[in-house]
Amino acid sequence: MKKIIKRSKTLGIASANLIETLLKRGKVIFTLDEASSVYGHGKKETSDFLGDLLGRGILARIKSGLFIILQMGHEETQLSNWPLIAHYLVGGSNYYISHYSAMRLHGMTTHPLIDAIITVAKRRSTKKIHSVYYKFIYTQSKNFWGLSEHWVTKQEKIWVSDLEKTILDCLNRPSLCGGIKEVIRGIWSKQNQIDWKKLLAYAEKYHSKAAVKRLGYVLEILNLGLNYIPGLKKIISSKKDYIRLDPNSHKSGRYLSRWYVQLNINIDEIKASVWG
Repeated sequence: MKKIIKRSKTLGIASANLIETLLKRGKVIFTLDEASSVYGHGKKETSDFLGDLLGRGILARIKSGLFIILQMGHEETQLSNWPLIAHYLVGGSNYYISHYSAMRLHGMTTHPLIDAIITVAKRRSTKKIHSVYYKFIYTQSKNFWGLSEHWVTKQEKIWVSDLEKTILDCLNRPSLCGGIKEVIRGIWSKQNQIDWKKLLAYAEKYHSKAAVKRLGYVLEILNLGLNYIPGLKKIISSKKDYIRLDPNSHKSGRYLSRWYVQLNINIDEIKASVWG
């Protein structure tokens, strides 16, 4: 017997058939042309039909001519496909999933997704799709290294900063990662997967030595990667300007000369959040 998608009061026969057929083809995200071939009408009629489904929250538009099924009005489909949506939003341009979003993909945090963070080489404006904001962080093309491919479906993959590059990006801009405490907890949680030799090599070429200073201090208080502490100290030895451990907190607290860090947050609270 043919399996029929369960219809709700928001789905008629045509819309139920469209969604059922697209999902059978593995097309949670689909184009206007693909919808037209299923619907059996021209682009104008199909566009009008999809417009009605958009208005009822059954679909969401990613960009012109590209749509996502929202599981009959809920956002669960988007929440499981946000990396692919990010990939389509940049349209093949240089990008990588970064900061807090990369932390999620690497299992460094389990908090709910609110914003998707994408680093790009071309400036873009924030895009809201249903309940998720897609925020684009600009950087120069020379900073596009330390990336890995991540399969999100059987057919499609996206670019994400690898674990070691993610750590440095997050320490450089903790505000994009839920704060410095969240970053420290993430480092602790992945300590057995970190390639310490690679992390040291990345720290040497990383554009922001503020991130390296925070890294050295964090590893020291967590007792992690201790064999690589001397190498990190050498990297920042000529950078004697002090930076705040939490760049988004107040300018107060004692100065730690071996890392050129101002300890402007309660370190005991950080340790408690990691080990408690």
